[in-house]
Amino acid sequence: MKLLGKYWKVLLALILIGAAAWTYFNMYETEKAAYEAQTKQIKSMITALEARIQENMRYADVQDKLEDATAQVMASRLDLYEKFPVEMLQEDQIMYVLYLETIFGTEIQFNFGASQPMAALADGATLKGLLLTVNYETTYKGFQDMLNYLSTDSRVTSVQYADIQYDAKNDKAIGTVTLLLYLVDSELTEYLPPAVAIPETGKDNLYD
Repeated sequence: MKLLGKYWKVLLALILIGAAAWTYFNMYETEKAAYEAQTKQIKSMITALEARIQENMRYADVQDKLEDATAQVMASRLDLYEKFPVEMLQEDQIMYVLYLETIFGTEIQFNFGASQPMAALADGATLKGLLLTVNYETTYKGFQDMLNYLSTDSRVTSVQYADIQYDAKNDKAIGTVTLLLYLVDSELTEYLPPAVAIPETGKDNLYD
């Protein structure tokens, strides 16, 4: 006890030095590393921003034209998207087949298809495709004309597959054509249901 009482100041000093060392290595060094990392990140951001400023300065003389140019691009994009349907539900597919029957003057059989995403566009719109297989019965020349018409119709469609059974003696071509109908799902356009004429019944309640 006499020894402890004689050297207690020395022991206290050693304890304080140890505590200070622990604080330095476990707190100061940790904070220092975090500070250095943050400083490095900020310097990288500054460098990137400086490079971006320099790049933008190259186009300083056209800044006042950007608003009008952006509006023109949006209008052009909308004009393009409006050439494509947003979706083709079953009723839309029926109307399209009826349209083809009117064009080709023949009855067409088909199975309903479902649209699938094909590509994501830069403005967030999605290009989609719907496969639709229809039958045909015509002459060989009629078959050629049909494929040509489908490939150039204003309703943007491409012919994916076609098969033919041809009776040369009677000039009769029978088979199926698989069409890919293109759709664009965009915030700029909205789905419009097909315009179907509802016959006048003369009654407000069909069950009367």
